[in-house]
Amino acid sequence: MNKILFAFLFVFMYINVFAIEDIKIDNNSLIPTFEKSIKKYNYFTNKDMVNINIKSQENEMIFGEKEVKLIEGNNKIIISSNIDGDYELNITKNYKKENKEKGVLNNLIIKGYNINFNRNIHEYSITTSNSDALDIIYELNNPSSYVQITGNGNFNHSKNTITINVDNISTYKINVFKATNVSKEIVEEIEVKEMSYIKKEIIKILIIIISCTIIFYLYYLLFIKKLFWMFN
Repeated sequence: MNKILFAFLFVFMYINVFAIEDIKIDNNSLIPTFEKSIKKYNYFTNKDMVNINIKSQENEMIFGEKEVKLIEGNNKIIISSNIDGDYELNITKNYKKENKEKGVLNNLIIKGYNINFNRNIHEYSITTSNSDALDIIYELNNPSSYVQITGNGNFNHSKNTITINVDNISTYKINVFKATNVSKEIVEEIEVKEMSYIKKEIIKILIIIISCTIIFYLYYLLFIKKLFWMFN
């Protein structure tokens, strides 16, 4: 009886030693690295499909998907062994490390003006004829960042500067040039209407009469009056 029990224990220990030896995804290690005593693992990828690579013995029965099509976010996969039990794989698709960089604006918009914003360019210029404050919209790179804007409005000088301080790390400047008001003489165009034929003829007759009157008067002054003096 003892010999049978010893043989059974020997066979069981033999099988257990040669159970699942390793689990990888696309031949990449899991987090943490696989150990038989650890039952839950993580893996991050941008792929739409992954292959689960299992290293085991031929006499071991493995259950679970070997090729997995992923959905956005977390994908929970169970790999079962008739010897070691279940292993849980949490595969996260499109995992993006949070960008915690401060002192940076992702976008800066001034309504009514095109400044062609670039997060790496820290100085811009615009021209305005308005003294009121500009409508400034910004997008932070880090949600926990803070912004302080000074010099916006009352643009009474030829050159005014708006400063946008981000986290006391970086400063964006907007040079606001005040447009000079130049008075313009408005020339009104007078519409000239073409005169009718009758009006034109009347004007011609008037010109002739006036011309003849002037000539007669000059003739009177030069000749008739002179003759009159001669005979008197």
